[in-house]
Amino acid sequence: MYNRRKYNFRVKWKFLRVKFLLAAVLAFSFSHTQSQTLVGTVTFEGNTVFSDNDLKGSMILKADKKFSEEQMSSDLKSIRERYRSSGYLNAKISDVAKKFTSDSSYVDIKISITEGRPALIGEINIRGNRTITTAEIKKIFETKTGGILDNNTLSNDIKALLEAYEKKGNLFTKAVIDEITLYDETNPKIRIGITIKEESKIKIANVRIKGNEDTDDDVILRELRIKDDKTVTRESMSDMKFRLEKLNIFSSVEEPQIYTIQSRNESGLLITVKEGNTNTFDGILGYVPPVTEGEKGYFTGLVNLSFRNLFGTARRLDARWQQETKSTQELELKYSEPYFFGLPLNVSGGFLQRIQDTSYTHRKFDFKGDILVSDRFTLGFTAGIDRVIPPDSAVVFTIADSRILYGGTEIRYDSRDNVYIPVSGIVYRVNYAYGDKKIYSAQSEANQSFSLQRYSMDVDFYSSFFKRQSLLIRFFIGQVTSGKLEDADFYKVGGIKNVRGYREEQFRASKLTYGNIELRYAFSRKSFGHVFFDPGYYYRPPDEINNIPKQEGFIYGYGLGIRLETAIGIVGVSYAIGKGDGMLDGKIHFGLVNEF
Repeated sequence: MYNRRKYNFRVKWKFLRVKFLLAAVLAFSFSHTQSQTLVGTVTFEGNTVFSDNDLKGSMILKADKKFSEEQMSSDLKSIRERYRSSGYLNAKISDVAKKFTSDSSYVDIKISITEGRPALIGEINIRGNRTITTAEIKKIFETKTGGILDNNTLSNDIKALLEAYEKKGNLFTKAVIDEITLYDETNPKIRIGITIKEESKIKIANVRIKGNEDTDDDVILRELRIKDDKTVTRESMSDMKFRLEKLNIFSSVEEPQIYTIQSRNESGLLITVKEGNTNTFDGILGYVPPVTEGEKGYFTGLVNLSFRNLFGTARRLDARWQQETKSTQELELKYSEPYFFGLPLNVSGGFLQRIQDTSYTHRKFDFKGDILVSDRFTLGFTAGIDRVIPPDSAVVFTIADSRILYGGTEIRYDSRDNVYIPVSGIVYRVNYAYGDKKIYSAQSEANQSFSLQRYSMDVDFYSSFFKRQSLLIRFFIGQVTSGKLEDADFYKVGGIKNVRGYREEQFRASKLTYGNIELRYAFSRKSFGHVFFDPGYYYRPPDEINNIPKQEGFIYGYGLGIRLETAIGIVGVSYAIGKGDGMLDGKIHFGLVNEF
């Protein structure tokens, strides 16, 4: 009995092992066969909105590609999403038929689709908008009620809306699509809900400055003028860049950027600058040979020394010496202190000495303060003393020994979009100065006093018609009046400072009107070529003591020039032809541009 049961147990165990082995072989064979199954054909049924090729384009599975159930499910989702993105929200896959070949090496797929009716847009609800009205927003949108919803079109509409907000200064506005739902079961329609968050300003917790190797951080932070509540706007960020460029100590200033401090969920402001060549020295040396026998030749020259960022503090020191002729030379010193005692007040002082041939020596001490009322508007005041000293020996040209104490005001408005090569904006300047002129020794006029008034208006208009091109139209009018006017009191006319095409300071005038018309083409950020026309009118009253008759005339100059950024600074060179001159009689004007 015992042996028989043992035998039966052994028979059953052998049978189970064979059965288990056979099942494992079949399972391995089936999985191996399926892993090698390729897609044969893919066909569709019920599709009218999209062609077979359109729907195949939404699938990864294609003919002769390896078949996978997971990829099949993903492709069906892509097809349904394509229908939904076109407004067919009720579209569905009604059946998927798979037909394998006898050896399971290929499978043909047939997808049946029930498209349903498209759900048209019934409502577009916009909330939170105050700056731009709902009617204006719907005009911007290409997505309209009664049309079919297209996700790409709706996304582009949101981008266009945000751009419209940016143009109005709302840099940080957000638009969120928070609702896309179906309503009305009998005639399905789509309701779209959009919420707008008009955040015109953003609060910053930190300021990062990059690129300032020499300039102190405090100088840059001062020019940012961040409000006490630490908020910035699109307009204020643009003004930051303008003020930093206006310092004339950086070769480039990038647009300020907002960045996110993710660990603290805060925002910061990034300022990136590139240091420029703020210390410049240039000089020109010339030699004028003798004209007649026995006469000696002489040297002429120009030395220009400028420190525009002393010790990284934006303080400025300039020195200039110029020998124009054998007996005419000029020496000038200037110093500028920005934000005097931390106030929005820039102060500067200067000294000028000019030895005019053997006629006189002119010395001038001046002081100027500029109150920074706003980024565009400046109110200035001036004070100083002029001293004219005639030579000890008698000369042909007679001038009085005089002193002028004066004071004045200046109003300046600057709306240029760029301080280097503006393409739009206006610069408007009005100056007025009143002085008391004291005569110390000049024949019968000794110890007499005269009032002297000087006033002028200067307007620059900038515009542009195409890329890299800009047009400057400048108009200047000025007049100086006094009971006694002398050579040192007049406007100096001619040369690179006003009417090109004439010698530097060729004329003297108590009344002066001139214009500059320049058509410019930019080569780089600070360099451009230009053609110009400079018309002008000057008037000088008669000088009976020196037998100089009244002088007046309409003059003009025209030509071309170039302004280049070099290692010594921005250099301007022009070739100008004056009224009545031939093509080869033009004047070459050369100047170092340090001011804007």
